[in-house]
Amino acid sequence: MAVRKTKEERIAALEAQIQKLKELSITPKEIKLTKESSGITAVISAIENAAELNEVSVAEIIKAVARIKRTGLKIENSVRK
Repeated sequence: MAVRKTKEERIAALEAQIQKLKELSITPKEIKLTKESSGITAVISAIENAAELNEVSVAEIIKAVARIKRTGLKIENSVRK
């Protein structure tokens, strides 16, 4: 015959499971990129160079890269009123 746990025992067991999950969950690392970050100046100059060579705006280059790399980034043109 199985012994049933009381509500308090079940709550305590669930709270222990929640605590374990909280300890295991890893918060995503916050990304802070600035102009001084390594490689960013090279990226900026490459984007500006590509825009100049193709005679398009920098925004069009960024949209194309996002689409080509399939980043999932959706950039929409805003409609000016």
